[in-house]
Amino acid sequence: MAEFKDPFIMLRTIVFINMNSYKVLKVCNILLIVLYSLIHCLLIYYMFKNVNINLVIRYSPAMLLSILAIIGAVFSVFKEKDVLEIDKVFHKTRWSLNMITEDAQNMLKRKCLIVNACILFLLLVIVAMFIINAPCFGNQREIFICIQVFEEYFGKWSSIPYYFYFFGYPFLYYNFFKGWMAFVYAILETQLQFLMLEAYLCEIYHTDNVKNWKYLHDTHYQEEIGKSLRLCIAHHNVLKKMFKMVVNITDTAMPFFLLLGSLILISAFAFIINFVDTMTTILKIRIFISAIVMVSITMLLSWIGQQLINVTSDIFFTLGGAPWYYWNLKNVKILLIFLTNCTKNESIILAGICLDYQMCISLFQLAVSYALVLLNLRKSSLV
Repeated sequence: MAEFKDPFIMLRTIVFINMNSYKVLKVCNILLIVLYSLIHCLLIYYMFKNVNINLVIRYSPAMLLSILAIIGAVFSVFKEKDVLEIDKVFHKTRWSLNMITEDAQNMLKRKCLIVNACILFLLLVIVAMFIINAPCFGNQREIFICIQVFEEYFGKWSSIPYYFYFFGYPFLYYNFFKGWMAFVYAILETQLQFLMLEAYLCEIYHTDNVKNWKYLHDTHYQEEIGKSLRLCIAHHNVLKKMFKMVVNITDTAMPFFLLLGSLILISAFAFIINFVDTMTTILKIRIFISAIVMVSITMLLSWIGQQLINVTSDIFFTLGGAPWYYWNLKNVKILLIFLTNCTKNESIILAGICLDYQMCISLFQLAVSYALVLLNLRKSSLV
């Protein structure tokens, strides 16, 4: 089989930088996660000790986002072997674009180019978010409770944990985003293989109208159809197996991500609604860029989930359009087996929630409704 040229090589490069193969770097990664976990235990203790509705609304978004990053980093470090195992399976079984016609190749390349452009934009916005949140661009006291906690508990030495906290952030978040991007990369590659399978099926359906029913007595044609159908079934089964491996890994982490993601959206909307009149210009810029990142990630995850449902559904309908009346009984039976395997669409259902467009809409509706509840609570507490 021809060499596979990965259209998502940018994502692959980021995901499979195997820093943890070096023992020193792996220890540093784990130490960083432990230190940030201890710091946030202290921050949570401080918030419980001095709890009030204003404090919760003001500092919850940044704290919840940091906790999400810590959990993501933990899963990224400790699930790395499983991710590499999936990559090995994919490397052995993936189809090259040369399996389909040049027109189909060009169509898929255009789709991949658009997806890569969107992901590159998202990565640039994430980098901008880290840069704009650096201490040199203004005080973060308005959104990060850690500053006053460090001042209270460390006194004149507070600058040491303060600068460690903010300059260690990109390294912590890299582990989190690496895990998230590994999931996106795996689903995108699976989608691409399903699209190639659909294009390959369309190719083998091509017939010459002049021959018509002569195909029934063409032994070579029947053998080629049977061989192609068996190849497609084998590849389809491998893709389903690989997809289940991806879902099994992410199933463990997704309840935490969905819960914290929902709480972050709610707290972010609540913060904006409550403090929009008193925000500084730099804070508005920081919140605007962070909002773009959160919305873009939510939309990207919803999109890849919906696209996976669509492409697996298209394979079923493509099989339904097969010229089976030109095939012998053996090939028709193979087609029926393939149809049976495709009756259920592949979808990303994690913690009982399906990753699709509806989930994206539901999350935003939930966030806005609870944010308004928190606004009313704050108003009643001020009366």
